[in-house]
Amino acid sequence: MIASIIIGALIFGYAALTLFKFFKKSKQGACAHCSIKDSCQTSCSSAIKK
Repeated sequence: MIASIIIGALIFGYAALTLFKFFKKSKQGACAHCSIKDSCQTSCSSAIKK
């Protein structure tokens, strides 16, 4: 019984953490998700508006 509660809490905790990270990145814009954001020469806002 206790093990089930602990496992359930870990699963829901991890899901909450993952959602928190996702929403935090989504607020930063599209370039936050891009794998080449550090070396990108184009403006991210112009790439989104196309």
